[in-house]
Amino acid sequence: MMALMKYEEVGLAYYSDQDTAARILTNTNNTDLKEKVAKTEKKAKNPYRDAYIWMKGEYLDVQGMYDCLQGREGVMKAQLQTEDKKQSD
Repeated sequence: MMALMKYEEVGLAYYSDQDTAARILTNTNNTDLKEKVAKTEKKAKNPYRDAYIWMKGEYLDVQGMYDCLQGREGVMKAQLQTEDKKQSD
């Protein structure tokens, strides 16, 4: 924002023959414009961040299900080995 205001002060002042009425950001009548832009900038959210967090959550859910099934498979193998050992004794 400050870069645009600096450009307007330097560039537009040169091309508009120092006419301050042609300015938008640094116009003396628009003193609250800078504050409004700053507030709007703070309110803006990054949609990619929200999508990333959602996808990461889905990935962790799938990873949890995979780990659960792997654990169940290990328990089932241990149970079958125990039952086979009982039958052989």
